[in-house]
Amino acid sequence: MVGFIICFLIHTNIYPQNALWDRYKMLAPLGTVKSLAASNQNIFALSDDYLLFINKHNLQLEQTIYIDRSAKMIGYDNYNTDLWIACSDNFLRFSTTSFNTREFPIHFSVNRFAIDVSNLYIETAGTLNKYSLDKVIGTLTRINSFPQNLQWYRAISESDMRQYSFLTPYYYSDDIQTSQTPFEQYPITALYDDGMYLYVGTHRYGILKYNKVSWQSQRIITGPIDSNIKAVRKVDGKILVVSGTGVSYYSTDTKKWGYQRFRDAITDVISYNNELYIAQRNRVFRTSGSMEFPTETFSDDVLALQRDSKNIYIGTRSGAFRIIEGSGDAILFGPSHGAVYALLPTPHAVYVGGEFGMYKYEKESGLWSTLLSFGTKDIVQVRDDIFTLGTNNQIIRFPGPAGDSVPDSTEWELLPYFNIYDIDADDTVIYCATYSGVYYYEPGSKNYRIIYNLPRIPYESVYVIDDQLMAVSDNVIYLLPLEYRD
Repeated sequence: MVGFIICFLIHTNIYPQNALWDRYKMLAPLGTVKSLAASNQNIFALSDDYLLFINKHNLQLEQTIYIDRSAKMIGYDNYNTDLWIACSDNFLRFSTTSFNTREFPIHFSVNRFAIDVSNLYIETAGTLNKYSLDKVIGTLTRINSFPQNLQWYRAISESDMRQYSFLTPYYYSDDIQTSQTPFEQYPITALYDDGMYLYVGTHRYGILKYNKVSWQSQRIITGPIDSNIKAVRKVDGKILVVSGTGVSYYSTDTKKWGYQRFRDAITDVISYNNELYIAQRNRVFRTSGSMEFPTETFSDDVLALQRDSKNIYIGTRSGAFRIIEGSGDAILFGPSHGAVYALLPTPHAVYVGGEFGMYKYEKESGLWSTLLSFGTKDIVQVRDDIFTLGTNNQIIRFPGPAGDSVPDSTEWELLPYFNIYDIDADDTVIYCATYSGVYYYEPGSKNYRIIYNLPRIPYESVYVIDDQLMAVSDNVIYLLPLEYRD
């Protein structure tokens, strides 16, 4: 036997970096469940590069950890309640109580591993070489055989699945109410059997818990169907998350996720007269389950939807349109050339931001005016003031008196320069997604302030949802309660 000591020379970033003290949470999209394990209290799932802690009894998601390297397999250490995570070039020992992490570099790919009191036992892929890893000091030793009666963690095979005939045909499909492609197959990718229950991980269908006696199952969906977020809306007690492959629904009452998948990418969604209107490529349609009812088709792609009590407003790549209540037909509204990126209806006016400027429509007089002569990609309101985000990534403020009558374009104010990619607002401040974190701008003090309770990384978009702030960075979704903004 040949033994050698491993030095801790590499580093894996874990987010949150201090899960016990960091105030933000992360949303894991409906990904590929690579591996499952369980304790008496929790199910542990490795979904893409997210480690999920799910309460075993009520099936609620308790914690999400992001690992910034290719994690492949997890196992639960019954002797000291740690998790062992096999990555491409190391093992992570992750404490489920303190959330501390230790790293043990390896030079091979893992086929399977088992855990006993003192050691990790590892079989390599391909050559099937055998090793033991001391759990405390990290000594890796080549061995000739393994001890008896070990519980092994490994990637599933076809023979593993065929032990459970009630899983036939070993894949899942959406029903016709939740998908426009109901026959698409989502295969089984992970299994864990604790004796009474079987936990089944899938590719983009979630996790299922089966009673092995009755065969009854419960489904666990821990987040939106993907992380390519286009828009976020609040409708009738549900949060709607528009992403690349459909619309996800989160109920604030039940704390559960649902979704609808669509054949083509969705760009925006609104609720109008208790119905959902969805923008997809160059058309707008109403939905009922997975059924579509065409509303209007345009010559160019639809980029934005908004509404007030009597109209639906549509921004396209070739101008703005509106559908008046009861008419069902879209008519040209406002700028007729260039892309329209943003629409903001208020009680007295409609603001339109586009490729070549920002415009205002006075509802009472029916007159249009040009407020800016350069590109505008987002518009928000804080109290009486209107704030816009230009295509040059700067914010402009239009101070307005009560009644939301924005003054002439000569009175706008360019805020201090800051490279801002997206904005949203609540009643008091503007939230800014930037290259180095999420900031908020206070109109009263005219100051930008960094939100220290989010990672200082580049962000693509930011949304305010009730008392939560959602920030998206490189397809990773962060959630921070606004009480921890400062």
